[in-house]
Amino acid sequence: MGEAVVKLLAFAFVLSTGAVQAQIPSCDKLPYRLGHVVVLNTTDLRERPRPISKKEWKEMRKKQDRVQRECNAFVSKSPGQPVSKEIAYTVEGFAAWYGRCESFCGTDKEWRQLIQKEADEAVAPHK
Repeated sequence: MGEAVVKLLAFAFVLSTGAVQAQIPSCDKLPYRLGHVVVLNTTDLRERPRPISKKEWKEMRKKQDRVQRECNAFVSKSPGQPVSKEIAYTVEGFAAWYGRCESFCGTDKEWRQLIQKEADEAVAPHK
């Protein structure tokens, strides 16, 4: 009876180890070295509808660049492993963004294409 329990525990361990490994997606291109910022929610902070000012535009670009640099640094600390963390930033009087920094499996070219696709979708009118 003791031998059957040991075999059952060994089988359960092998099964659980395989399940854990199966949950981690593999990346055969560039092993999760690029950071991808995904915007999950945006809150408009304007009191009334108006276009973005030059000052707000400049601040927004600076914050987006900073967030991207921080995301790349975060991802590069865990090469070859998928990682993710929450992010948030605000342009006072204009908008607040909430999102996620996650590792990206792909080439630089594929990453740029994804960024362009997301930008195009954000600008496209919603149906």
